[in-house]
Amino acid sequence: MMSIRPHRRSPRLGAGIVALLALPVLMGPGKCGFVLDYTETFLITDPVEHVVLGADDGSIVATEYERSATMLKRHTFGFEPSLGTTEWSVEDGVLTLEARCKYEGNCRFDHMFELPLGVGFDITMNDAQISLGYIGGDIELSLLTGWFRGVRLLSPNVSIELDEGDVDLDFAAPPETVTVDVRAGDVVVAVPAGSYRCVLVADAGATTTNGVTCDDAATAVLDVHVQTGDIAVTGV
Repeated sequence: MMSIRPHRRSPRLGAGIVALLALPVLMGPGKCGFVLDYTETFLITDPVEHVVLGADDGSIVATEYERSATMLKRHTFGFEPSLGTTEWSVEDGVLTLEARCKYEGNCRFDHMFELPLGVGFDITMNDAQISLGYIGGDIELSLLTGWFRGVRLLSPNVSIELDEGDVDLDFAAPPETVTVDVRAGDVVVAVPAGSYRCVLVADAGATTTNGVTCDDAATAVLDVHVQTGDIAVTGV
Protein backbone atom coordinates (compact mmCIF):
# COMPACT_ATOMS: atom_id res chain seq x y z
CA MET A 1 0.00 0.00 0.00
CA MET A 2 1.46 3.32 -1.07
CA SER A 3 1.65 6.00 1.62
CA ILE A 4 2.09 9.69 0.82
CA ARG A 5 1.29 13.11 2.08
CA PRO A 6 -0.94 15.29 -0.09
CA HIS A 7 0.87 17.45 -2.60
CA ARG A 8 0.93 21.22 -2.50
CA ARG A 9 0.86 23.49 -5.51
CA SER A 10 3.06 26.55 -5.61
CA PRO A 11 1.31 29.83 -4.72
CA ARG A 12 3.01 31.27 -7.82
CA LEU A 13 0.49 29.46 -10.00
CA GLY A 14 -2.45 31.71 -9.23
CA ALA A 15 -0.50 34.93 -9.71
CA GLY A 16 0.94 33.62 -12.95
CA ILE A 17 -2.49 32.87 -14.41
CA VAL A 18 -3.75 36.36 -13.52
CA ALA A 19 -0.76 37.91 -15.29
CA LEU A 20 -1.27 35.75 -18.34
CA LEU A 21 -4.83 36.95 -18.82
CA ALA A 22 -3.41 40.21 -20.14
CA LEU A 23 -1.07 38.54 -22.63
CA PRO A 24 -1.92 37.70 -26.25
CA VAL A 25 -2.63 34.05 -27.00
CA LEU A 26 0.39 32.34 -28.56
CA MET A 27 -0.40 30.16 -31.55
CA GLY A 28 1.29 26.99 -32.72
CA PRO A 29 1.13 23.31 -31.74
CA GLY A 30 0.38 23.19 -28.04
CA LYS A 31 1.22 26.87 -27.52
CA CYS A 32 -2.17 28.28 -26.67
CA GLY A 33 -3.94 28.55 -23.35
CA PHE A 34 -2.35 29.15 -19.96
CA VAL A 35 1.28 28.51 -19.07
CA LEU A 36 1.36 26.27 -15.99
CA ASP A 37 4.26 26.61 -13.55
CA TYR A 38 3.90 24.68 -10.30
CA THR A 39 5.69 22.36 -7.88
CA GLU A 40 4.32 19.24 -6.19
CA THR A 41 5.86 17.73 -3.06
CA PHE A 42 5.49 14.08 -2.05
CA LEU A 43 6.70 12.31 1.09
CA ILE A 44 6.82 8.59 0.35
CA THR A 45 7.01 6.41 3.44
CA ASP A 46 6.91 3.04 1.65
CA PRO A 47 10.36 1.48 1.12
CA VAL A 48 12.03 2.55 -2.13
CA GLU A 49 14.95 0.53 -3.50
CA HIS A 50 14.94 1.66 -7.14
CA VAL A 51 13.68 4.65 -9.13
CA VAL A 52 12.49 4.21 -12.72
CA LEU A 53 11.94 7.58 -14.38
CA GLY A 54 10.80 8.23 -17.94
CA ALA A 55 10.38 11.85 -19.01
CA ASP A 56 10.91 14.17 -21.95
CA ASP A 57 12.84 17.36 -21.09
CA GLY A 58 13.92 18.51 -17.64
CA SER A 59 16.41 17.99 -14.86
CA ILE A 60 17.10 15.60 -11.99
CA VAL A 61 18.91 16.34 -8.75
CA ALA A 62 19.19 13.53 -6.20
CA THR A 63 21.13 12.74 -3.05
CA GLU A 64 21.11 9.88 -0.56
CA TYR A 65 21.76 9.92 3.17
CA GLU A 66 20.54 8.28 6.38
CA ARG A 67 16.78 8.75 6.28
CA SER A 68 13.74 6.47 6.42
CA ALA A 69 11.46 8.06 3.80
CA THR A 70 11.80 9.42 0.27
CA MET A 71 11.04 13.03 -0.52
CA LEU A 72 10.18 13.94 -4.10
CA LYS A 73 9.58 17.40 -5.55
CA ARG A 74 8.42 17.69 -9.15
CA HIS A 75 8.34 21.07 -10.87
CA THR A 76 6.18 21.27 -14.01
CA PHE A 77 6.36 24.05 -16.58
CA GLY A 78 4.54 24.16 -19.91
CA PHE A 79 1.54 25.23 -21.94
CA GLU A 80 -1.57 23.55 -20.58
CA PRO A 81 -2.55 21.83 -23.87
CA SER A 82 1.00 20.45 -24.19
CA LEU A 83 1.07 18.61 -20.87
CA GLY A 84 0.66 14.88 -21.26
CA THR A 85 0.94 12.00 -18.82
CA THR A 86 2.26 12.70 -15.33
CA GLU A 87 2.07 9.60 -13.16
CA TRP A 88 3.92 7.93 -10.33
CA SER A 89 3.53 4.82 -8.19
CA VAL A 90 5.40 2.60 -5.76
CA GLU A 91 5.26 -1.18 -6.00
CA ASP A 92 7.60 -3.81 -4.56
CA GLY A 93 10.22 -1.21 -3.71
CA VAL A 94 10.22 0.41 -7.18
CA LEU A 95 9.24 4.08 -7.51
CA THR A 96 8.05 4.55 -11.10
CA LEU A 97 7.54 8.02 -12.58
CA GLU A 98 6.42 9.18 -16.01
CA ALA A 99 6.17 12.79 -17.20
CA ARG A 100 5.40 13.44 -20.87
CA CYS A 101 4.78 16.38 -23.19
CA LYS A 102 2.38 16.07 -26.13
CA TYR A 103 4.46 18.45 -28.27
CA GLU A 104 8.25 18.26 -28.28
CA GLY A 105 9.99 21.12 -26.48
CA ASN A 106 6.83 22.73 -25.10
CA CYS A 107 7.19 21.64 -21.46
CA ARG A 108 9.70 20.38 -18.94
CA PHE A 109 9.70 18.44 -15.69
CA ASP A 110 12.30 18.95 -12.97
CA HIS A 111 12.67 16.29 -10.27
CA MET A 112 14.45 16.57 -6.92
CA PHE A 113 14.95 13.53 -4.68
CA GLU A 114 16.13 13.01 -1.12
CA LEU A 115 16.49 9.25 -0.68
CA PRO A 116 17.59 6.60 1.81
CA LEU A 117 20.96 4.97 1.22
CA GLY A 118 21.41 2.34 -1.48
CA VAL A 119 18.70 3.36 -3.99
CA GLY A 120 19.40 2.83 -7.72
CA PHE A 121 18.20 4.71 -10.81
CA ASP A 122 16.95 3.78 -14.28
CA ILE A 123 16.44 7.01 -16.26
CA THR A 124 15.27 7.57 -19.84
CA MET A 125 14.90 11.16 -21.09
CA ASN A 126 15.24 13.28 -24.20
CA ASP A 127 17.06 16.46 -23.07
CA ALA A 128 18.13 16.58 -19.44
CA GLN A 129 20.60 17.90 -16.92
CA ILE A 130 21.20 15.27 -14.25
CA SER A 131 23.22 15.40 -11.02
CA LEU A 132 23.21 12.39 -8.69
CA GLY A 133 25.17 12.47 -5.44
CA TYR A 134 26.15 9.69 -3.02
CA ILE A 135 24.04 7.14 -4.87
CA GLY A 136 24.58 3.57 -3.65
CA GLY A 137 22.51 1.55 -6.12
CA ASP A 138 23.13 0.77 -9.78
CA ILE A 139 22.60 3.57 -12.32
CA GLU A 140 21.30 3.05 -15.86
CA LEU A 141 20.82 6.14 -18.02
CA SER A 142 19.74 6.85 -21.59
CA LEU A 143 19.70 10.46 -22.89
CA LEU A 144 19.55 12.15 -26.25
CA THR A 145 21.09 15.48 -25.22
CA GLY A 146 22.21 17.13 -21.99
CA TRP A 147 24.76 16.14 -19.38
CA PHE A 148 25.24 13.80 -16.44
CA ARG A 149 27.25 14.39 -13.28
CA GLY A 150 27.79 11.74 -10.61
CA VAL A 151 29.19 12.96 -7.28
CA ARG A 152 30.86 10.60 -4.77
CA LEU A 153 29.10 7.61 -6.22
CA LEU A 154 28.99 4.28 -4.41
CA SER A 155 27.21 2.53 -7.29
CA PRO A 156 28.66 -0.90 -8.19
CA ASN A 157 27.43 -0.66 -11.80
CA VAL A 158 26.90 2.41 -13.98
CA SER A 159 25.68 2.32 -17.59
CA ILE A 160 25.22 5.53 -19.62
CA GLU A 161 24.14 6.13 -23.21
CA LEU A 162 24.21 9.76 -24.37
CA ASP A 163 23.89 11.12 -27.87
CA GLU A 164 25.28 14.63 -27.31
CA GLY A 165 26.67 15.93 -24.04
CA ASP A 166 29.29 15.45 -21.34
CA VAL A 167 29.62 12.83 -18.61
CA ASP A 168 31.48 13.45 -15.34
CA LEU A 169 31.72 10.53 -12.91
CA ASP A 170 33.28 10.76 -9.45
CA PHE A 171 33.37 7.48 -7.48
CA ALA A 172 33.85 7.28 -3.72
CA ALA A 173 34.26 3.47 -3.92
CA PRO A 174 35.71 1.28 -6.68
CA PRO A 175 32.94 0.33 -9.15
CA GLU A 176 32.53 -3.13 -10.61
CA THR A 177 31.56 -1.96 -14.10
CA VAL A 178 31.38 1.45 -15.74
CA THR A 179 29.97 1.47 -19.27
CA VAL A 180 29.68 4.81 -21.09
CA ASP A 181 28.78 5.32 -24.76
CA VAL A 182 28.73 8.94 -26.00
CA ARG A 183 28.39 10.05 -29.60
CA ALA A 184 29.62 13.65 -29.12
CA GLY A 185 31.00 14.93 -25.83
CA ASP A 186 33.75 14.52 -23.23
CA VAL A 187 33.86 11.83 -20.53
CA VAL A 188 35.70 12.29 -17.23
CA VAL A 189 35.94 9.39 -14.77
CA ALA A 190 37.54 9.66 -11.32
CA VAL A 191 37.89 6.36 -9.43
CA PRO A 192 39.86 5.22 -6.38
CA ALA A 193 43.41 4.35 -7.39
CA GLY A 194 43.85 0.68 -8.28
CA SER A 195 43.75 -1.81 -11.12
CA TYR A 196 41.03 -1.71 -13.76
CA ARG A 197 40.40 -3.38 -17.08
CA CYS A 198 40.45 -0.29 -19.30
CA VAL A 199 38.51 -0.37 -22.55
CA LEU A 200 38.85 3.28 -23.56
CA VAL A 201 38.10 4.23 -27.17
CA ALA A 202 37.95 7.81 -28.46
CA ASP A 203 37.35 7.65 -32.21
CA ALA A 204 38.13 11.34 -32.80
CA GLY A 205 39.71 12.55 -29.58
CA ALA A 206 42.33 11.96 -26.90
CA THR A 207 42.44 9.30 -24.18
CA THR A 208 44.41 9.90 -20.97
CA THR A 209 44.86 7.89 -17.78
CA ASN A 210 46.53 9.04 -14.59
CA GLY A 211 46.78 7.30 -11.23
CA VAL A 212 45.17 4.01 -12.30
CA THR A 213 46.68 0.73 -13.47
CA CYS A 214 45.13 -0.66 -16.64
CA ASP A 215 45.28 -4.44 -16.33
CA ASP A 216 43.46 -6.83 -18.67
CA ALA A 217 43.19 -9.31 -15.79
CA ALA A 218 41.46 -6.86 -13.42
CA THR A 219 37.91 -7.61 -12.37
CA ALA A 220 36.73 -3.98 -12.30
CA VAL A 221 35.92 -2.73 -15.82
CA LEU A 222 36.02 0.80 -17.24
CA ASP A 223 34.43 0.58 -20.69
CA VAL A 224 34.14 4.04 -22.30
CA HIS A 225 33.49 4.78 -25.99
CA VAL A 226 33.30 8.31 -27.40
CA GLN A 227 32.88 8.99 -31.11
CA THR A 228 33.77 12.70 -30.97
CA GLY A 229 35.36 13.96 -27.79
CA ASP A 230 37.98 13.15 -25.14
CA ILE A 231 38.22 10.56 -22.38
CA ALA A 232 40.07 11.22 -19.11
CA VAL A 233 40.39 8.60 -16.35
CA THR A 234 41.99 9.58 -13.04
CA GLY A 235 42.79 7.58 -9.92
CA VAL A 236 42.27 9.50 -6.70
